[in-house]
Amino acid sequence: MKIEKKYSAKKIFARITLLIIPAIAIGAYLLWHLNEYYGVLESQWATESLFLATGLIAGCLFYSFRFRFITTTLPLLLLLFIIGKIVSNIYTGEFTAFYAITKFYIFSFLFFTGWLAGWGFARLRWFPVILSSLIMLLQIIVISNTSDITAKKLVLAFAPVLVFSFYIVYTAELVRNMNEDEPNFSWFIVKKLLGFVVAAGIILLLIFSFYKKDFLAIEQQYGGGKSETQTPNKESLTKENKDGTVSNKKQMGLSGGRSSTKRLVFIAKLDNYFPKTDLPNPLYFTYDYYTKFDTLTQTLEVDSLMPSNDLFQPDPSKIPLYFTQTDSSVLLKSKGYLDKKVVSTEVYKALLSPKEFLAPATAFFCQPIAVEKEYKQQFKSAYRAKMMVSDLNSAYFVYNPAGNKVLENFQTQRFNLLRQISNWNNEDSAFMSYYTFIPKGDDFDSIRALAKEITKNATTPIDKIIAVRNYFLSTDETGQPLFKYTDNPGVPGLPSASKLNYFLFQNRKGYCAYYAGATLFLLRALGIPTRVSTGFLTMDRSTKNKGWYWFYEDQAHAWTQVYFPGYGWLDFDTTIPSTEQQQAPAPDGTPPITVQTALFVTHGKVIDVDTLKKRVDMSVSQMIYHDKTFDLKKPVTLNMDVSLATITRDSGEVPLSELKVGNEITALSFSDQFKNISLKDSNSYQEIVEKIPTPAPIDEIKIIDSTKEQQQIAKEIKKQPASLTKIIWIAISILALFILLIFSLPWLIFQWFNYKARHTKAIRQKAYWSYNAAAYYCNQLGYSRDEMSPTQFAKEKIDAHFKTNFYSFMLVYLKSKYSKEPLTHSDENVVQNFYPTFYKTVKNKIPFRERFSKFLNYYRTINFFSKPKI
Repeated sequence: MKIEKKYSAKKIFARITLLIIPAIAIGAYLLWHLNEYYGVLESQWATESLFLATGLIAGCLFYSFRFRFITTTLPLLLLLFIIGKIVSNIYTGEFTAFYAITKFYIFSFLFFTGWLAGWGFARLRWFPVILSSLIMLLQIIVISNTSDITAKKLVLAFAPVLVFSFYIVYTAELVRNMNEDEPNFSWFIVKKLLGFVVAAGIILLLIFSFYKKDFLAIEQQYGGGKSETQTPNKESLTKENKDGTVSNKKQMGLSGGRSSTKRLVFIAKLDNYFPKTDLPNPLYFTYDYYTKFDTLTQTLEVDSLMPSNDLFQPDPSKIPLYFTQTDSSVLLKSKGYLDKKVVSTEVYKALLSPKEFLAPATAFFCQPIAVEKEYKQQFKSAYRAKMMVSDLNSAYFVYNPAGNKVLENFQTQRFNLLRQISNWNNEDSAFMSYYTFIPKGDDFDSIRALAKEITKNATTPIDKIIAVRNYFLSTDETGQPLFKYTDNPGVPGLPSASKLNYFLFQNRKGYCAYYAGATLFLLRALGIPTRVSTGFLTMDRSTKNKGWYWFYEDQAHAWTQVYFPGYGWLDFDTTIPSTEQQQAPAPDGTPPITVQTALFVTHGKVIDVDTLKKRVDMSVSQMIYHDKTFDLKKPVTLNMDVSLATITRDSGEVPLSELKVGNEITALSFSDQFKNISLKDSNSYQEIVEKIPTPAPIDEIKIIDSTKEQQQIAKEIKKQPASLTKIIWIAISILALFILLIFSLPWLIFQWFNYKARHTKAIRQKAYWSYNAAAYYCNQLGYSRDEMSPTQFAKEKIDAHFKTNFYSFMLVYLKSKYSKEPLTHSDENVVQNFYPTFYKTVKNKIPFRERFSKFLNYYRTINFFSKPKI
């Protein structure tokens, strides 16, 4: 029995050339993109594209004949299954067999996907729309799980997909309605495609111009701000901002290498010592807590909704100098009340962003302070912080305490105290469920098994934690360290796609993110509530200035915190010391040991600036006098002498001319004139104001927000995306805009015809546009000319149904188009009066709902323009 063709050879050739080949191209691009992010594909995108192309061409050709889909697809699946079994039996080695069968499944999947797409192109009219949506969804998933995002990557990811979507929907219907008998059909197709290229180019240009700010904002928050000194494709725990300052990242990936520099970020004075000694007890300085793990990108992430969030994160740049911001609620959320004390620190920022705040856990107080003049070149700003600190916490844990009796005794006492805790039975179930969560799957089952093996001889939670630490410090059968620290651990290949498993079971080399991530899941697998903390490693190198610590960029660090009932979260760092960096860090400098205390501080707005006399008037709303804060019920005008004052912003020192009316400022004075003011009532700010010298001598003015800065902040807020999901919404809005354009196109075309038919003055041109408007209107409403002659169509199809005078008009229109004879006065009247009456009559005969639904059918529009014209 001969199988008949469903389509002609000419139409099959057009489908292969105009639809299948572009589909192969976009498929190859997507596979190349996927290979950039998924190691299981092993960067074999060219081979994978070949299998996809084979399936596409085979499926399209096969279903161009009258084969049934189900009865032919099921045998194909059975054949692939049998081949898979044969492949698995040919290879005997565990690794080789796994590798071979994995590649076979990938290639089979791609071939079958191509086969289904070929069938869709051959048989399904709506398949191009479905395919475009699926490809867009795939790109959204890939991009939304990418940690290194730039505007260029967003454009390169979505531009080809959008072009293909526009193209495939337009061309599929063009091919479907192609008239093989039309003369110069090839040139007709070329003209249509050239027109599409121009239109698509304009649309894409408009779309990406409209969303350019959004792309750049996403890049700035999630992928931009990379330091030029950082090595490409390496992870960094910090990011460099456009102003050159350093900030924290909101996620931490496990990459093949870590990038860092030895630039000074900040220094700090920490008032924390071991009891009854002058031995400093360093503490980690904390930025953020990472409690979520994205298994797809293998990235630790911040979760703003984490239970009992005890992170205090003020913006010091927005707090006036010497004024304070506190949050006592974090102390309750820290869930710790045993062996606690209040500790203070002073942080002086070198490269650290003015907006950033970090301090040992658990901070609850922030007070910006002035920087001495001789240190202003090195330190741009500073703040004082207070923390409720556990007596059991210490950052020295990364060092070997052997030989130091104070440290050894502290370690022993700490562990003995924590051995009294055996369970978390009285803790909130939701809290425990969150902080002991571990994903399911074989990769994490192996981590569970390792955790049980490591801790099989440990009975209490603290002993299990120590066992995990000792595992990372253990040696192999040759006496060599089992684990090593390295900034360049490399990345895994098949069969292990999990970077944590690769680190724990094979490579055993990594930097702090690997040790912290592995410890997180090892402890959670044991039911121990754990989270990852990021910030800076505190190293006690100073012998001259005890309690002062210098923090360089390569000290950015990640470690784990474990929750103990009553004691709260305690730091446990399992990262082993590095043997790579033999060279000592740069010697620490001299810290600003002597700090002046401001006797008089005011906060308010500038109301006048005299740059010649160096006088400034400000409206004071808040005031600090001898450490006592006053909130003024009614603003007071203060005249200030700023001839010796330093004017600063977050970016550094600026001239007096930068001070503008309306600026929010903080002014402070160290002058002795404020020391001996005699007050009857020290609680009365009115009396203080009355006795302030006029003009008041001011030593420093800090601009909080200038008008220019406020405009910049408003601009940044406008650009800033709330989360990475904005990428999805941008893509969805672009797709929605495209769909809206497609479905509104028939109506827009008709409006153009309608306008020309009503407003054209020249009689022959009016006849032309009236005919096109009437024919197009009828076509969209379901009355197409098909194979009928123009007069037959007008008389038998339109006039017979709507009782119009289309036939009479058609005779005049044909005469105006093909005859050289001039139109009579009667002919001109027919042309002038035809279209308005015709349009009104047809419109009244068809209900609005029916007209609306039929005008959404853009296939009729394509059909109208693909038919031979008269």
